[in-house]
Amino acid sequence: MSVSQHSIRRSLTPLTLVGGASPRVRQDGRMTTIAVVGGTGQAGRAVVREATARGHEVRVVSRRRPADLEPGATHRAADLLDDDEARVAGPLAAAFDGADAVVDTSNGTTPAAQAVFTAGALRVAAAAGRAGVGRAVVLSIAAVDRSGYGYYRAHAEQERVYAAGPVPATVVRATQFHGFLDLFFGSDSRLGAWSRLGLLPYPRGCRFQTIDLRDVARALVDAAEGAEPLGVAPTTGPSGAPTATVGGPQVLDARAMAGAWRRAHGSRRLPVAVPQPGPLGEFFRAGRNLVPAAAVGTITYDQWLAER
Repeated sequence: MSVSQHSIRRSLTPLTLVGGASPRVRQDGRMTTIAVVGGTGQAGRAVVREATARGHEVRVVSRRRPADLEPGATHRAADLLDDDEARVAGPLAAAFDGADAVVDTSNGTTPAAQAVFTAGALRVAAAAGRAGVGRAVVLSIAAVDRSGYGYYRAHAEQERVYAAGPVPATVVRATQFHGFLDLFFGSDSRLGAWSRLGLLPYPRGCRFQTIDLRDVARALVDAAEGAEPLGVAPTTGPSGAPTATVGGPQVLDARAMAGAWRRAHGSRRLPVAVPQPGPLGEFFRAGRNLVPAAAVGTITYDQWLAER
């Protein structure tokens, strides 16, 4: 067996659980514990809900305790980018002590905050190794290594950090979330001036295969349990880590998505195509964000809109 094949098999060794009802316990009688780093962000919250619903003991790791912490979950405060190493190491040690898996859903949208993908990931991986955590799962983006966009480059580096880390890691890459195009459609978006003019901007010449956060959460918790994420068998990814890519159930043109959004919101704004410049626009126009062979999501964009 090759090294890469061995790492994939080891990372997907399932947690040995007994009983199908909540709470879920190991053969030694202890509840299975999953620590969710970035558990107060949009993806992290979905993972916390999914993991608690499956009967796991869940620890939410974030800088601040959320006002609406999921029932059954506990919180550990940790700032992954704190200048004082000791102020990070102690809380992470407590959060990961006895944990079976760590799921990293950290996010940073500004250049400074994107250090969470590099320096932050190094701290998480090291702390998980010291605590003897059995498995790490990291949320990433479909084809993230195929774009020069800064945010994507930082995410690709995060994958490499975990691949080289002390804990067996699985990368779950997802297509854009259903809410992604709200960056264009929403009146409070960076294109808000267009909205105030009665226009509904959408990125010209782009298609998307958006996925619901609940499907992404299912994939991440599957991986934390050692199962194939949404039934997708991981293969060795560009980072060297076992990697599974999950996509939404449909490939849709951005104009069609704008029309669906308009109908769902009862909006009279006129759809208008706008250029998406730079490496991210080139990435989308080339269709590198699409994974039709991995259309394993179950909740469509229209269904998501209807629920809002």
